[in-house]
Amino acid sequence: MKKSLLVLALLFSLASFSQSPVDKSFPPEELFTLGSYYYPEQWDSSQWERDLKKMSEMGIKFTHFAEFAWAMMEPEEGKYDFEWLDRAVSLAEKYGLKVIMCTPTPTPPAWLSKKYPDILIQRDNGVSIQHGRRQHASWSSDRYRRYVENIVSRLAIRYGNHSAVIGWQIDNEPGHYGVVDYSENAQLKFRVWLQKKYGTIDKLNDTWGTSFWSETYQDFDQVRLPSQQEVPDKPNPHAMLDLNRFMADELAGFVNMQADILRQHINKDQWITTNLIPVFNPVDPVRIDHTDFLTYTRYLVTGHNQGIGSQGFRMGIPEDLGFSNDQFRNRVGKTFGVMELQPGQVNWGVYNPQPLPGAVRMWVYHVFAGGGKFVCNYRFRQPLKGSEQYHYGMIMTDGVTLSPGGEEYVCIAQEMKKLRAAYDKKNRMPKQLASRRIGLLFDMNNYWEMEFQRQTDQWWTMP
Repeated sequence: MKKSLLVLALLFSLASFSQSPVDKSFPPEELFTLGSYYYPEQWDSSQWERDLKKMSEMGIKFTHFAEFAWAMMEPEEGKYDFEWLDRAVSLAEKYGLKVIMCTPTPTPPAWLSKKYPDILIQRDNGVSIQHGRRQHASWSSDRYRRYVENIVSRLAIRYGNHSAVIGWQIDNEPGHYGVVDYSENAQLKFRVWLQKKYGTIDKLNDTWGTSFWSETYQDFDQVRLPSQQEVPDKPNPHAMLDLNRFMADELAGFVNMQADILRQHINKDQWITTNLIPVFNPVDPVRIDHTDFLTYTRYLVTGHNQGIGSQGFRMGIPEDLGFSNDQFRNRVGKTFGVMELQPGQVNWGVYNPQPLPGAVRMWVYHVFAGGGKFVCNYRFRQPLKGSEQYHYGMIMTDGVTLSPGGEEYVCIAQEMKKLRAAYDKKNRMPKQLASRRIGLLFDMNNYWEMEFQRQTDQWWTMP
C-alpha cells in the first residue's frame, strides 16, 4: 500500500498545474480536496456542532450550504432571516471547514409562487408546474429574475467577505429536469431569440425548410415553441434544434446573470461556479461563461446501466466519469471539480443497489486522475424525512454511525495526507508524455440533432 501511494504521488506531482482563480482554495500542493453537503435547515440546531465537528474529524475540508433554503432566508416577502445561516457558517469555521455558499434559486418559496403564478413553468399541455418540489420557476420570467436578483444580492452582501466562504455555487443542477417551458414568457422570449438569430422571417423559413408541408411563416409572431402536443407527428426537426438552443441560452443567461450579481459584492478571493448534469437537455456548458469554472454531478449506481461484469451494476460505467472529466476540464477556467458524487445508494433510480465495496473510493481517484480539484459528496447525513429519505449519506440515520461510503471517505482522506507528504512540485511530466495530445470532438448541437432524429432505437452511441 505504501509503495502504491508513493507511485500515485509521483504520477500526480508530474502533472503541470495551471494558475486559476481557484488556486488559493485548492492549491497544487493540496493535490485534491474532499467536501460534503450539509443542510442545517433540515436538522435540529442542537445537532449542528456535533455534525460539523464530525465532518472535520473525518478529513473533510469544506462543506456546502443553502441551495434549497430560500424559504428559510425569506419566509415572507421582504422579511429576511440569515441568523441561522450565520451560526452554521460560524460553526463550520470553528472546526476548520471552508464553506461553499449557494444561491437558493432552484427553490422559490411558496409565497412567491402563490402571489405571482406567472413565474411558473408551463408544460406543453397547458398545466403549470406548481410549488411542492423544486425547479418550478421559469428562467424566462423577468419577474422571477428580479426576485432572484434581490435574494442573491442580499446573500452576496452578507457573505461576500466572510473568511470561511471560499466560493459560490449558482443554483443547483439547473435544467428544469429536462422539462421544456411553454409559458407565455417563454413563447415571447423564443420569438425575440429567433428574430435576433435570423433577422428576417425569410431566413428562418429557409433554414427550417418550411416549404416542406407548407409550414411557411409570414411573421415571427406566428411561430410557437415546437411541441409534440400541438402537432399530429413529430415537430419540424430544425425548429426542435432551435428550441434546444434557446433553452440552453435561457439557462446560461440565468446562471450568467447571477454570476454578474455576485461579482458586484464578493471579494476577489471568492470564486463562482455552478454544477451541471453532463450531456443533459437543456444544458450546454459552452454557453455558461461568466463563472470562474464549472463542476458536474455524477451518480453512477442507479440501476440505469449494468456496467461491466456481473457486479458492474454496483460500480457504474467508467466513461461516465472519464468523459465528464474531459468535457469539464476544458471549459471556462480550465479546471473543474465534481460537486455531487454519491456516497452510497440513492433513492430515485430504476433500482437502488449499494455500491460495491471500494467503488466510492475508486470513483474519487478516477476524478483525481482526470485532473479534478475536488469531490464534494452528496450528502453528509442521510435524511429522516422528505423526498430523499432513503438516499444514503456518509452518516447513517442515527446521525453518528459511518455508512460504508463514509468509511471509504475517511480512508481517502488519510491516503491524501500521505500523497501530499510525497508531493514534489519540482517534478514535471516527461516530455514524451507531455507531447501526446488527444482531441475529443463533442458538441451539444450535434447531440440534440442526433437525439431527435435517431435512425434506430436499438442502440445509442452517445455518453
